[in-house]
Amino acid sequence: MKKFYLFVLLLVSAVSANAQTFDEADLVGSWTTTGLSYAQLGITKIESITLGAGLYTRNDRTVYTNGLITVIDEERDRIVMERVPDYYITNNNKLHIWLDDSFALQFIIEELTPTTLKVRTYDGQSYSFTKDSSSSAVQSVSVTRPADESTYNLSGQKVENITADGIYIQNGQKRVVKR
Repeated sequence: MKKFYLFVLLLVSAVSANAQTFDEADLVGSWTTTGLSYAQLGITKIESITLGAGLYTRNDRTVYTNGLITVIDEERDRIVMERVPDYYITNNNKLHIWLDDSFALQFIIEELTPTTLKVRTYDGQSYSFTKDSSSSAVQSVSVTRPADESTYNLSGQKVENITADGIYIQNGQKRVVKR
């Protein structure tokens, strides 16, 4: 009986060691594809998917969302951009990309590298995405503060003349005054 339990333990360990785990953070950026359709939702062609929380321009409006999906509407001969309210990964490799409160694109992630995303739909169709190499996030921020020679107390009030002992802020630095 001990051998049986040991065999089951080794089998479970081997299966879990082979399972790949993917992270939503690796999906942030713009992904393009060709020929991706999602028949379950009536989508004939997906051109690109941009994932990652931020401000996006859609129909000349700026919206805050977790991404955008660009769909080619071949019937009406136009490009439609839809908001992606959320996306996440479950069971280590199931990608869910929500289009609104009731519809989600669902894929099984087969491969995810910094430049390539390979997915399969639940009905067996495989698709490949390529990550846009241009910047998709803020890389660095620099702040230049004007010099402020004013003095402030700890309540944030501007002090013209220091008349009492205490701690003051001057030029962004703490200054202790003892008389």
